[in-house]
Amino acid sequence: GTVIVVNTEEASEGVQSTGISQLVLGVVSDKPAYLMNSESEGQALALRGRVPVRVIGPVRKGQTLVSAPDGLATVGEVNRFGIALETNLDHNEKSIEAVIL
Repeated sequence: GTVIVVNTEEASEGVQSTGISQLVLGVVSDKPAYLMNSESEGQALALRGRVPVRVIGPVRKGQTLVSAPDGLATVGEVNRFGIALETNLDHNEKSIEAVIL
């Protein structure tokens, strides 16, 4: 459920998000339905579809998600990458089901 963005400072392609509304590559998935490049090293990245996402702050079903620091997502409109499929009004970090656009 960790949000991954382009790594502009090192050779690796992606790194966990470090700020609000960065352009998102995908979300780390521990149970991918389809695994491309299975012989490659690294973690599976959900590019589209339904996946758990690590979120900080309250979120309501249907709200759009954007990147946040520490590989998290939060509710927002600029550079949105997903839509929440459940409501959780806790202000702390949690995992929610979302659709990656």
